[in-house]
Amino acid sequence: MNSVLSVSTKVEIAASPAAVRAVFMDFARYTQWQPGWNIQLIDSTKSPLELATGDRLKVSMNGNMHHPVVVENSPNSFQWEGSLFGLAKGVHQFHFKPSETTPGATTFVQGEDFRGLLITLSSPWWNGKKFDMSPWDRFNSDLKNEVEKRGESN
Repeated sequence: MNSVLSVSTKVEIAASPAAVRAVFMDFARYTQWQPGWNIQLIDSTKSPLELATGDRLKVSMNGNMHHPVVVENSPNSFQWEGSLFGLAKGVHQFHFKPSETTPGATTFVQGEDFRGLLITLSSPWWNGKKFDMSPWDRFNSDLKNEVEKRGESN
């Protein structure tokens, strides 16, 4: 049995996907618009836009430190994979999609697919339980506010 726990949250942002991605990928300025997250590149010779599959990151999400590996960096998606002692793995995803409800806007989706032995063994516990999305919702809201404050539309 190979269980996967998928969770996601989204927000509509009044700017283009490229504008949202530009603010999101500017890791160095995170402290200027949100208090809880910090993303650092292990290879300081690259910019966030140059990250490729296999590049390592140092990520603090509200005090929880991770050392994930980039699995995708495209105009539509930024994803990394992390592991908890090999017992559980997760692919954290950020998607920049053209809004289906507001022309010219973006649907920003943040999610994670968890899998591994720990997820499989705990599946009876999390089946039907609600994942606490509030830290991700706060990040999404802060991103929305920063993008819309900047007024960047391209």
